Amino acid sequence: CSQLTSLELDFSSPILNRLTGEQLGGFGEGIGHCSQLTSLVLNFSSNQITGEQLGRFGEGIGHCSQLTSLKLSFSHNRLTGEQLGGFGEGIGHCSQLTSLRLLSSSSQLTGEQLGGFGEGIGHCSQLTSLVLIFPLNQITGEQLGG
Repeated sequence: CSQLTSLELDFSSPILNRLTGEQLGGFGEGIGHCSQLTSLVLNFSSNQITGEQLGRFGEGIGHCSQLTSLKLSFSHNRLTGEQLGGFGEGIGHCSQLTSLRLLSSSSQLTGEQLGGFGEGIGHCSQLTSLVLIFPLNQITGEQLGG
């Protein structure tokens, strides 16, 4: 995929897809080889994704040095947040990123590592648009300060 500049994938069918967190890490590593990628839209809603490989997934995407727009949806999964900091750190390597949209409704986010996530994406110095949508989770606020 060395010439690929835009990629949009929808894995949101709960009947046909049963992606797990383990598969997510490998997928992110694969995407990281798309060196010319500027726009990435991934919908992983209604799968069985947990957070154990979220950091590895973010690291993979972080290798997309030309990425300017990233939209991710993890709604209706089992993300708990334990790797959210590593995910943010990986995304933070996308130095050209100007737009980030992350949707994770009705998951099991607790706020654990939410501060680390913010710290990581804080390295995206070109970021002009940030949309974080986390309704119907269990975020308590303890980790909002870092």
